[in-house]
Amino acid sequence: MKKLSWIIFAGLALVLAACNKVQEPEGESLLILEIATDPGRTEVEPANLPRPILDYVGEAYFDTYIETAYQAPAKGYELNLGSGENLFFGRDNRLLEYRGPEDSRFGPDGPHGPCYRRGSLGTPIAVERLPDAVVRYVAANYPGNEIRRAATRSGYFIVAVDFPALLLFDEAGAFVEELSPIHHCYQSCRPLRYDQLPGGIPRYIEASYSEATFRQACARSGKVAVWLTDADGRIILVFDRAGNLLFVRG
Repeated sequence: MKKLSWIIFAGLALVLAACNKVQEPEGESLLILEIATDPGRTEVEPANLPRPILDYVGEAYFDTYIETAYQAPAKGYELNLGSGENLFFGRDNRLLEYRGPEDSRFGPDGPHGPCYRRGSLGTPIAVERLPDAVVRYVAANYPGNEIRRAATRSGYFIVAVDFPALLLFDEAGAFVEELSPIHHCYQSCRPLRYDQLPGGIPRYIEASYSEATFRQACARSGKVAVWLTDADGRIILVFDRAGNLLFVRG
């Protein structure tokens, strides 16, 4: 009887140990963890990222910009977007998606950021595959403008037109709102008029981008983001609160 009780106890102990064992990520998820936590990773200029990565971001995330990028030697890349989303790529430039268990090493929002939903990474879509409702809305409200790019993300359609404008539609093709390339998916951004820009930001813009048109600016997380447009497209300038230029993105 004592022997049987010991066997039962040992069996229960094994079951409890298995239940309490922390599930570790595997495959792509493990590689993302290694990229994110690699102590030897270094920051790289977004313009110096491999062309396939830049092409993907330009086609699927044209509504935002690459704020910072990191390379983990022999592992891959991490991209932090201005929208608050994070992307990971392997050494073969393949997009990686985290599908593993929650892991505190990524922080409270997980590896892809606070607005990520599983299976919701951006996907380019051909203009001719957009719902008819989207095409009709653009024709009616942006006459003379063509749809230049389109992508799907988190069940929504994101469309770029000549205006320039970024338009958000739901899965049925109903218009939701006009977007800004300096928006963040989670943090609010305090709008700033041109005459409210701090420090020497207006002087810098007038000296360096005199032919550009001011579209929008906002303050968030100790930074000021400014959106300009010129004949070549958009210009994203990011400054600290004192008005010192941190970086420029196209």
